[in-house]
Amino acid sequence: MATAGAIIHITWLLAGLVAVDGGGPSNSQATKKPTRADVEASLAKSSAPGDLQRWAASADGILTVVAADRGASETVRGRALAALAYARTARVHAFLENFIIEKTPSSTAVDHLLLRRAAVSLGWQGGARVVELVAPLLDSTDAEVRLDAAAALGLCRERDAEAPLRARLAVETEAGVKRQLEAALKAVTAAR
Repeated sequence: MATAGAIIHITWLLAGLVAVDGGGPSNSQATKKPTRADVEASLAKSSAPGDLQRWAASADGILTVVAADRGASETVRGRALAALAYARTARVHAFLENFIIEKTPSSTAVDHLLLRRAAVSLGWQGGARVVELVAPLLDSTDAEVRLDAAAALGLCRERDAEAPLRARLAVETEAGVKRQLEAALKAVTAAR
């Protein structure tokens, strides 16, 4: 079920934030500047939080290039977007905001997946425009997009997220999305 995939994705991100990263670069990797090929090969094999954090710390510019490259695989692009949750720079934040703007609305399955990853990463980062950019995704025809938009709004913990979350909860028909909306509302209201 696709909803389980979204929940697992969010769980991986949560685990990465609380875990101590034991998967840091080896001595040879620490001295060698990563290449795009290095990053893509690693992302193709793994989406473990430690790996995502490592690339965010050492190759955020490469991650943004890979995420935007329509020629890269959807898996690699999605993992690059997920890794950007850990790259808390103004440049990455602006990239995620612009990525969401560019992909909204979209009707392709690939764009939906990428939009979901970008929304969750932006939610992790927080910021003044998260609610403005992510709340419209609650009205997507794709339940998975709605689920991850709700998760992102819960992650950002912005008070302004309460109204769009409540509005969507009043009309939502998918049980998994309803549960995520309720969890997001708890997170947003607990932040007060």
